[in-house]
Parts: sequence; structure tokens; C-alpha cells
Amino acid sequence: MAEHPFRTPFVSQPVVDRGQALARAQLCAKELGATDLTPIRESMCSTFRAEGSVLRVGHFTSDPSTAQRLATMLRNKEIRVPDVIATWQQDENGLGVIAYEDVRETDKVIEWREVGRIVRRLHTDVAPSDVPTGYPIASPTSLPWWNFGAMLTRLEATALVPTQQLSKLYEAAARGVEWSAIVETPPNVLTHGDVHPGNILMSEDGPVLIDWDLLSTATSLWDHVPLRAWSTPPWQGSADAYTAFAAGYGAVDWEEASLDVVVEMRNLAATVMKLIASASTGVIDEEAARRMEYWASPNMTARWTWG
Repeated sequence: MAEHPFRTPFVSQPVVDRGQALARAQLCAKELGATDLTPIRESMCSTFRAEGSVLRVGHFTSDPSTAQRLATMLRNKEIRVPDVIATWQQDENGLGVIAYEDVRETDKVIEWREVGRIVRRLHTDVAPSDVPTGYPIASPTSLPWWNFGAMLTRLEATALVPTQQLSKLYEAAARGVEWSAIVETPPNVLTHGDVHPGNILMSEDGPVLIDWDLLSTATSLWDHVPLRAWSTPPWQGSADAYTAFAAGYGAVDWEEASLDVVVEMRNLAATVMKLIASASTGVIDEEAARRMEYWASPNMTARWTWG
């Protein structure tokens, strides 16, 4: 077995049966002596709060115990992440569980300048060779939702999107075809892969980075893309967030124009994924329609949401 399952994210498919995830979380919470279980997040994984801990239930691509070793390594490198309390291997449904410490959040606004400093420290002080054996290290080009040819073909097969609007998505993919070369331009560093407000907790000690499922090797630009996208239209975020992050991060060795290319492709991926999710119901929901309309009218005033 390879030391690292390279080019594979730690989580590559969502939990489909949320009932199974809840049942698994209840069993693990009981082992921790917790009786109250509260759902707090549904994304690729199902996440619950359980009296002093946070349980993430998901289809992990490696042994969940590797996440515990990763957290220990990052904390030793002064990268602020939650400690891992316990892990449970995948069951017959393929669901593993990781119990993290429940970071006590404050009402403070996220200190984006400090987040930038933390990400800079990750890029300069942590090497791929520091990642514990067995924990996956992905590549941006290996992420299935960034395979635009396959994703657009899949969307087209649903017959949900009119041909004229679908053509706008194909045009956007063609405009950004160089994105893969941009993100793999040397020097490559170890990246978090998904730095945005949903993956930052503000504790009394400062920002804590969570959700290391997309740990990757790429150019440092890759860790600027999610927040830059969120901070600018069509998303609803504040431009000040990315400005502060960039100031904390410091000097970069790539051009802003390259960042903008990859940001547009991230927005395209978010659109296509939302439309494909709508296909399961046969109806394009309001948020999916808003995202699709953007590609026909980029100057639209309606902004995207996380919904």
C-alpha cells in the first residue's frame, strides 16, 4: 500500500442516508457517555454536537484514525485545529466517525488577517512528507467536481437545463481551460483546500481551521481561491475578508489574473453541482436557478447563498 493515497480527498462522496448517519452517531455518542445529540451541519458529512464533542459521520477514503494523527501533527506545527478525541472505523454502510473537541466559539468576527498568517505557516512550515502515513493527499485536478467535461455531460444527460443556458456553462468551462495548469504550477505546497467562513471557528485563542478533507498539494494560489470567490460577486461575502486574509498571508508568486481564472471555475463548479443536485427532484430550485442565470447575465444583482 502506498504511504499516502495521493490524488484522493479524505471525503469524496456525500452521505446519502442521513438516517444511517444519525444512528451511527448515536451509538458513538453513547460510547462517549453522551446522551444529547444535536445535528449542526449537513454537507458531505453529517455533523452532530454531543456534550463536549463534535461527531463527523462520513464516507472516509482512509482509516478515520489517520485524521487523529493529522490533527496531532498540525497542532505540533502550531496550526490551530480541533483535537481529535476518538475515531471509529467504517461500518457495514461505509460510515466512519471522528469525534473532535467541541471548540467553544465566541461572538467575535473572524480574524481573517490571522487566518492568512496560519495558512502561510501551513504552506511554509508543513511539507507533504509531514502528513501521517495513510492520510490522503489530493490534487485539485483529481477532485471529481472539478472535472468539468464529465460534470457538464452528466448535467446535460438530465435534460433539466435548456440548451441555450447549458451552452453558457460550456463556454465558461472553455474560457477557464488553463485552470489546471495554473494550480499545478510549481512550487507546490501543502494546502488546506477549502478556506472559507464555514470552515473557520473563532475561539478565545483565535481562529481554528476545520474540515481538512481536501488536503492537497498545489500552488499556494489554491488556498486563496475559496475565500476570494466568497468575498466577491456573485456570492454575498464581504470584500474586506479576502483583503485582510491576503494582507496576513503576505507576498505571493502568482498573478491576480490567474487567481481570477480559478475563482470563476470554482463558481462554475458550484453552479453545476447545484444543478445536478436539483436533478434528483426534477425541478431546478431557486438557488440553482439564480446560479444558472448568472452565467447568462453576469451583472445580475441577485447574489448566491450557501443554500
